[in-house]
Amino acid sequence: MNVNWFKNPDNVVYADESQFVDNFALETGIDNLREEIEAFRKNPTKEGKALKGRKRVSVKLIIPNLMFDEKIDMGDNVWIYMGDVMESYCVYQPWDK
Repeated sequence: MNVNWFKNPDNVVYADESQFVDNFALETGIDNLREEIEAFRKNPTKEGKALKGRKRVSVKLIIPNLMFDEKIDMGDNVWIYMGDVMESYCVYQPWDK
């Protein structure tokens, strides 16, 4: 994992948490994904947190600006990393209107 991969827009999907998480949880078989993201947001670690789903899926929750020395756009949000061959999801909470 390196910071340049996360800076490449072809590797990143920016996902509104309220519209994305529940559907992604169903697709991956990670029933408590929303709770896991919230808990990780409150107590992040530099190395991230691995989660396993029921559908032979494994993801890692990370915060890029904690993991890398270099800061990236929206790098303070929780990201879902699925490996270098899949897109990563930057899960953000939109501002109140």
